[in-house]
Amino acid sequence: MDVKKLKNFPAISISVTGTPPTPTGTWRRRTPVHQERLSPCTDLCPCAGNIPTWMDLIAKGNLDAAWRELTDENPFPLITGRVCYRFCEQECNRKGFDDRVSVGAVERFLGEYAIKHHLHPSAQLNQLMTPVTVAVIGGGPAGLSAAHFLARAGCDVTIFDENEELGGLLRYGIPAYRLPKKLLEQEISSMVIELGGKAQMRARVDRDALLRACEKFDHVVVALGAHKTRALFHVREEENLLNSGLDFLSMVSSGRVDGLKVEHAEHVCVIGGGNTAIDVARSVLRLGQKSGTKVTIMYRRSEEEMPAHKDEIAVAKREGVRFVFLTSPRHIIRREDGKRELRCVRMILGESDESGRRRVEEADGVEFTITCDLAFSAIGESSDVAAIISETALPHSEEDVYLEKVVCAGDALYGPRSVSEAIASGKEAAKAIIRRVTGVHHDVASKDVVREQEIKFHYLAKLRANPNIFLEHQLTQKGFRDFAETTRTMTREMAEKEAARCINCGTCIACNRCFDFCPDVSIIKMADNSYTINTDMCKGCGLCADVCERGVIVFDDMEEVNDD
Repeated sequence: MDVKKLKNFPAISISVTGTPPTPTGTWRRRTPVHQERLSPCTDLCPCAGNIPTWMDLIAKGNLDAAWRELTDENPFPLITGRVCYRFCEQECNRKGFDDRVSVGAVERFLGEYAIKHHLHPSAQLNQLMTPVTVAVIGGGPAGLSAAHFLARAGCDVTIFDENEELGGLLRYGIPAYRLPKKLLEQEISSMVIELGGKAQMRARVDRDALLRACEKFDHVVVALGAHKTRALFHVREEENLLNSGLDFLSMVSSGRVDGLKVEHAEHVCVIGGGNTAIDVARSVLRLGQKSGTKVTIMYRRSEEEMPAHKDEIAVAKREGVRFVFLTSPRHIIRREDGKRELRCVRMILGESDESGRRRVEEADGVEFTITCDLAFSAIGESSDVAAIISETALPHSEEDVYLEKVVCAGDALYGPRSVSEAIASGKEAAKAIIRRVTGVHHDVASKDVVREQEIKFHYLAKLRANPNIFLEHQLTQKGFRDFAETTRTMTREMAEKEAARCINCGTCIACNRCFDFCPDVSIIKMADNSYTINTDMCKGCGLCADVCERGVIVFDDMEEVNDD
């Protein structure tokens, strides 16, 4: 035989003599177990989406199936692909090898693909749920998520919201340059309204509304967002010296900012370090573009401690936002010329507190001033759920009856957090109601997480993420002032290539590597592309685990050998 022809042969052990394999199971001192495990991205995703599975489907070009797999857990990929904190990417096992997989960017593409190709979720009707009526108080991400999963199960769902349009923070707190309102409306319509969810807008949301809902509906989900701006320091309201950043963003979304005269301001200060502060600053730049308004964000810690997205901070800097760190305002006064004067002190970072963040302390107590035309507070928000549910909210004689019907979700449950956490909380609220009605509890077996040291990187090629995934649009001045979206969605080709970078940690994608390499022909491939192990043939050599690059095959404890 020509030796040169052997160079492309796979390095596997295959019997070519026709001799049946020798049962070597009695040699085995350990047994391989073929099992699904958790990837770090799935473990960190609040929505618990099976990321490796839908990534594999995208890589194989099966986009419809990928979208359905994704939306089984997260009904709003178009939204989260734009505004999620991307918890899933933080511990990606590729991070030390080349680049993290850009899960959020691929998710964003898949959400838009579904809108363009008119994909709709299929109902998962449960006969026990079809007569159930549910009121959802609050049309933000948590309420919309609860409505989706309840409507999908067959419930008659009605959302009550005091605004003119559904979306809550998504509609009134996130500017259009990050989340275009038309796309938001399309995904809400597709994933909630077209499933049968109804909405009553401009509905007063208070204690009386909760009581009426409890009387009329079988169950009630309270999903009020965090819309109350926390107080920074005492300022009399009539002085109107410090404006709420969240209220400002709502005014921007509704087109009602004329009263603030932002376009005439020469200098605007924004106090805070989160995404709301960044959004306020970037919005002011767009509204004040004609006059060249200067915008300064003041934060009492350093840039490293800022809770805002790092990429949002970088974009804000490129757009011209200035940052002043380790600065805390103490008082605000109005000068005779109408300008605001912020009296501030310098801060220093001390020892870490219980949360792991370094404490802030005054450096020397010496005040200095920063002058501006407008000042916004964006130091965080709180939920006003206490105004609806409290010790005095419900008649004591009937309190137990009412509270048995009520489930809280999102910010109403645990205070302000991220959009993806609100969506996950809404899903859990829906599941709680379904459990109450059906009495069925679906226990999910715990799985261990596949860590970086278990990945067989020698089987992987180094493939950097396409830098074009993150490029911003070069906006015209008009596009900038019109709040046009600053980033773009990747193409299908880019999405498939990026999805192919996913290691699919802990998830079997039927790559056949264990099947091909097993020297004892003990790996059996089933009709559904899953695998089973013939323990009569397996001698426990470990080769299958060695060649499984994604950590799906593990070994149990050492077995005792039967010497009889």
